[in-house]
Amino acid sequence: MAHVTRQVEEAAARLNAGGLVAMPTETVYGLAARADLPEAVAQVFRMKGRPSTNPLIVHLSDASEATAWAADIPDIAKHLMQHFWPGPLTLVFQARPEVSRHITAGQDTVALRVPAHSLARQLIQAVGHALVAPSANRYMSVSPTTAEHVVTQFSGEDLLILDGGPSSVGLESTILSALPGDTLRLLRPGMLDLAAVEVIAGESVSDDVPDTIRVPGQHRRHYAPHTRLCGFSAADAGAWQQDLADSQIGWILCGSPIAPDGPAIQLGAEADAYARRFYDALYQLDARKLKRIWVERPPEGARWQAIRNRLERAITPPD
Repeated sequence: MAHVTRQVEEAAARLNAGGLVAMPTETVYGLAARADLPEAVAQVFRMKGRPSTNPLIVHLSDASEATAWAADIPDIAKHLMQHFWPGPLTLVFQARPEVSRHITAGQDTVALRVPAHSLARQLIQAVGHALVAPSANRYMSVSPTTAEHVVTQFSGEDLLILDGGPSSVGLESTILSALPGDTLRLLRPGMLDLAAVEVIAGESVSDDVPDTIRVPGQHRRHYAPHTRLCGFSAADAGAWQQDLADSQIGWILCGSPIAPDGPAIQLGAEADAYARRFYDALYQLDARKLKRIWVERPPEGARWQAIRNRLERAITPPD
């Protein structure tokens, strides 16, 4: 692999020329383009096969850049930015009038975050402008957490991939609405501890999601591999026990001691460790072209909310 500085310089040059780059973040790898270049932003939608009604998150190198995008930043949001940026938190603000409505999918709100991965921030700084960076995968498929996953998604495409190693969080960012005059609202769960958010904010986070705000990851089917995915638990043993003896059926386990004949990946019963490896496990088993993949349903509870959210969308059948 080339020296990191040379990689960043090459990636920045490509972005400044209107091209796309897959960049690492602590959550998942993003398909990045300069947010101020309309044709580059349009290319992101085309390459992913993403509908124009699905907004993009703008990635900043520093919280001080938020005022160029947000028309109003409430004090409560400033506290969250101070404590959780850089990090896996996306905040939705009232957008300034000049913000492209192609980025916001026609809405008057804009989603912002400062990624915690050092290469991502170096790249944004080298470019000298904010980037849009949705997950570097085809629309509704499994998000990538390694450079190799991006290659799997975009084999044959002219795409520069900045390799920053495996993502340390492994699931997409937590998205909170921080609109003036409204309570904080959870628009998409992530691995950020909401109890810690509420302590800093001094108020509860509502899970009442308004229909008026669209954010990434709300489609009923999402994060899905090509192989059919099914969820199981001990309570519904009749539905899956007969598959234990089939070597062409894969398994993702959450601490269960079962020993199937097919390939099995044990992710354990600790939420953060599970999240880091979940998408990679899906990529590994999907590559084996199995009949189907059974995923053990994780426990209830706040720490597992984002994981359960991703799993339920992934096992939802296509429309």
